[in-house]
Amino acid sequence: MEQWQDLDLLLRGMAIGAQLGLGAGLAASARDQGLRIATVLFILGNLCFTINGSHALQALLGPARQPLWMIQLGSAAYFWLFVVTLFEDLRFSPRHLVPAAALTAIGLCGHYGPRGLAPAFWMAHNAIGLLLALHALVVIVRSGRNDLVEVRRRLRVPFLMLIAAFSMVLSLAQLGQNIEIDAAWYEFANALAQALLGVAGVVVMLEARPALFGAARPDQAGAAVPALTDDQAFWLARLDQVMDGDSAWRREGVTIAEIARDVGLPEYRLRQLINQSLGHRNFASFINQRRIAAARAMLAAPEHAGTSITSIAFDLGFGSLGPFNRAFREATGVTPTEFRRQAIRQSSPIPENPR
Repeated sequence: MEQWQDLDLLLRGMAIGAQLGLGAGLAASARDQGLRIATVLFILGNLCFTINGSHALQALLGPARQPLWMIQLGSAAYFWLFVVTLFEDLRFSPRHLVPAAALTAIGLCGHYGPRGLAPAFWMAHNAIGLLLALHALVVIVRSGRNDLVEVRRRLRVPFLMLIAAFSMVLSLAQLGQNIEIDAAWYEFANALAQALLGVAGVVVMLEARPALFGAARPDQAGAAVPALTDDQAFWLARLDQVMDGDSAWRREGVTIAEIARDVGLPEYRLRQLINQSLGHRNFASFINQRRIAAARAMLAAPEHAGTSITSIAFDLGFGSLGPFNRAFREATGVTPTEFRRQAIRQSSPIPENPR
């Protein structure tokens, strides 16, 4: 028994060390504040999961483990937030913490609520965690076609493997907690899996972190504009002709393969050109920059006051109203309706005070 416990502590120490190193490296590399917050929460959730999986560490921490357990309740949501922030360049806001808050609240109800309802609460907790993990997988696969960061495109397969392994470990851990497995070998197997995942995460993520985390957003204040070579200037001019002269950005469902064909460049070179010369990390943001600029002009123009927002969205190449609303809010911080209301208010003449 002591031998199992010693090995368990050794492996968990390796896992904790790897997670701390990974978190410090990624958080220090992230220039985007939202990505830094998501990274810290993701690593913190993993650390709490690793620590609370050991009876020896629980006994060592005593009452201090309670806050760690509460953080662990939302770890599936923190992982989801990290994935969507990293792979979809999500602009972080407090509302993205709602899934973590929901998981934490449900877990607390399962632990402190009526004993008869505890199984239902924990079933809901695990189901939500599973749905978040599945959505994270969908995000990684779906966003691949629009990704302009080459190293991030190559990272998807090993990252998917890590997610699958992590989900298996999490499921086994939850199973062990629900049926109260108390065998030393179970804790050892859990610690071994987490140690291997921690080391694998360091190898996969830290090697690629400069390209993953270092590029600034194209609209970020103070972002450096790299000097262009003659070749880049030529192809950027050609890209502008296709995008603006031919209005390629207005095509619904336009793909980077279509733009590359129209420009006359291989797709991988066009990805590099847009990413390295213009600072965009995904193709959707590159296209939407023009679409949102046009939308703002139309929403503020008196001659378009009677045009519905849905019509504007379709006219600018969006396939439905939902993606348009999300992209507009992401770029401006307000909905199209609120933007139009503000524009009308600012353009209306101020009535004179009666005398």
